Parts: sequence; C-alpha cells; structure tokens
Amino acid sequence: MICSMEISYEFDKWLHSKWQRNTRFYTLTLCQNIYGEWMITKTWGSAMTRGFGKSKDENCQDYQSGLQTYHKLQQRREKRGYQQVN
Repeated sequence: MICSMEISYEFDKWLHSKWQRNTRFYTLTLCQNIYGEWMITKTWGSAMTRGFGKSKDENCQDYQSGLQTYHKLQQRREKRGYQQVN
C-alpha cells in the first residue's frame, strides 16, 4: 500500500537569526520539518573550539506559537548580552 500525502511548505515564513557574545554563538531557526510541522532549532556553542556545539529541536503547535517562542528566545539573547550578527 502506498500512502500519498501532499505537504505544503511555507518557505516565506521561515526565520533564521545568529547571535554572538565574546566567543559564544547562538542561532535560532523557525522552519518546517519533513512532515510540514513547525519547529524551532536552537544551536549554541563556542566559536573558538572545534566542533559545531550543541543543538536542540523544539516542536511547535502551529506557526503562531512558533513565532511567539522565536521572539521570546530573541529577547532572552538580548537580555543576556548577545548581539545579533545577521
């Protein structure tokens, strides 16, 4: 049995931002996964050591809740002294 499902991606709504403080970096991405569901990917680490750092995916109920979380995380970076670099 073959299951056919049409997934609609809304690339124009995807968001990405980069932050830096001293030797630390932080990135946020609001996008859709392979199933079309909204998610936020957070990546952080040291810009001075080898390796990519750590990453965590967070599923969102819908685009609006993902957008609220994305903006909340941006505000947290600013409060912690990070500067947006993009």
